Amino acid sequence: MRFIRTLPPIRRASGFSSIDGKVYTVTVESGQVTAPQGGSVDATGTVFRVPDITKRPADGEITLQAAGPITAALSLLDQKPFTFLAKAGRPVDLAEGHARITAEIRTPLRRKVPLSEVDYEVEGTLSDLRSDKLAPGRVLTARELTVSANRAGLTIAGEGFLGTLPFNASWRQDFGPEHRGKSRVEATVSLDHTFLDELKIALPRGAVSGAARARVTLDMTRGEPTRYYLGSDLAGATLAIPELGWSKTAGSAGMLEIFGTLGQPATVEALRLAAAGLEAEGDLTLRDGGGLDQLRLSKVKVGGWLDGTVEAMGQGAGKPMAISVTSGTIDLRRRTSGTGGSGAGALDLALDRLVVSDAIALTGFRGRFSTGGGLSGKFTARVNGEVPVEGAVSPENGRSAVRILSEDAGAVFAAAGVYPNGRGGAMDLVLRPRAEAGEFDGTLAVTGARVRNTPVLAELLNLISVVGALDQLQNSGLYFSTVDARFRLTPAAVEITQASAVGPSMGISMAGLYRLSDKVLDIQGVISPVYIVNGIGQIFARRGEGLFGFNYRVAGPAAAPKVSVNPLSFLTPGMFREIFRRPPPKLAQ
Repeated sequence: MRFIRTLPPIRRASGFSSIDGKVYTVTVESGQVTAPQGGSVDATGTVFRVPDITKRPADGEITLQAAGPITAALSLLDQKPFTFLAKAGRPVDLAEGHARITAEIRTPLRRKVPLSEVDYEVEGTLSDLRSDKLAPGRVLTARELTVSANRAGLTIAGEGFLGTLPFNASWRQDFGPEHRGKSRVEATVSLDHTFLDELKIALPRGAVSGAARARVTLDMTRGEPTRYYLGSDLAGATLAIPELGWSKTAGSAGMLEIFGTLGQPATVEALRLAAAGLEAEGDLTLRDGGGLDQLRLSKVKVGGWLDGTVEAMGQGAGKPMAISVTSGTIDLRRRTSGTGGSGAGALDLALDRLVVSDAIALTGFRGRFSTGGGLSGKFTARVNGEVPVEGAVSPENGRSAVRILSEDAGAVFAAAGVYPNGRGGAMDLVLRPRAEAGEFDGTLAVTGARVRNTPVLAELLNLISVVGALDQLQNSGLYFSTVDARFRLTPAAVEITQASAVGPSMGISMAGLYRLSDKVLDIQGVISPVYIVNGIGQIFARRGEGLFGFNYRVAGPAAAPKVSVNPLSFLTPGMFREIFRRPPPKLAQ
């Protein structure tokens, strides 16, 4: 029995036909159709119907029932008027399994009917499916998928596995010249270790745990690599980059988008991530055998402390990434130390600017660090692009402690805008983070420095009538063999808890407060002239104070402070000088 001229006939058919009024019906109760490829399908239940036999030409309605091997069923659907697989650019033997198809076909009953006048709708199921051709290099399996098709296009949808990766997906092939050779897969997958393992993306241990739902689309074009898109809100997944001190909990949401091509290996042409204070954009490459090769991020912002560009190199499965920050700014005031993950990773920094505090910034920063247990390593830089310094960073109190060394302390202070009149001296500055954000406890040691043309010091020397020292200050400069200070640095102020400068001409002690917001200071201490002689009083007085000295106070705007001296304090030995000294101001005040 031939039911459509373009399809093979039903053989060994049995059934019945009837005429009921104007309706003619043929029902197949048993029979088989031998497909051009893949064997035979059972055509039981196929019905041919003419709704009006008086119409000229009459219309035919065919309900084709086909059950059998998937290859045989697809081979039938690749014949005219369907040609589904040819339109999709796919072979008819793309999968193994069992198919059950129902096709509703409507066509005029005359010779040479154009395909544009043939209408059809196909519904069915593909069960126990297995294919290594739908996704080259991977085996796709499914217990049952649904099939639907009409003149607009073909869709196959359902749940299954790509290797060990579970999915819920639909494959769509639109018909028409503009869609020839093109199709699309839309899927929902679980973004977890199974996903990464199946795609051979070997990230460092601890980088991903838990699972998040992700949307995936695959755009397939004949003769070209398959293009993909992956998007997720990341809810349910725990992510971590210990080298950057960043992590995201499973309970928080975010945004991840990845674009690229599938192949051996897959490519990531664009990556966008925003979650838990991290924003990143860039691309990456994967190794042939799987695993991260190189990650290039043209934009990275982390927790308000990092804004720059980053490159990361994979070092093998389970190993931390080697990360390089190639430009941008790091603010140590806001950085929290990373956990270091399972081992110490490498972090190279080539920064435009590293902010230590509101008053201290290092430019042209270059350093190599280890991230095991926090950030530690050595660096070189320039203070505001002028004076070279070197130093080290180490983890402390959940943040970073910094040590800065220089052979020209005067130039460092001048470049930092702290003190413009110093000359020379070896400097050792240490900043240790406090529990409060942006605050540090600091120590400063300078040896062999000179100061000259300092109006405040000149006024002090004038008030106590030290002529020789005043001449030195205005000419060659006063020499101090040692300068030591302990202080507390905050975003708002500097509190000098104890400081001294000692030289052959004099000794000076100081304590007090410098407010950064309006550059107002309130400092007091003791100035001891002819310290090389007077210094015997060191056994009775504070560091920098001689047996005899003048209590002084400097207060007001830093550009023009008021200087005062208590002359009676000179008559009081060091051990009794506290009588004339008020407590220095504190940050709490």
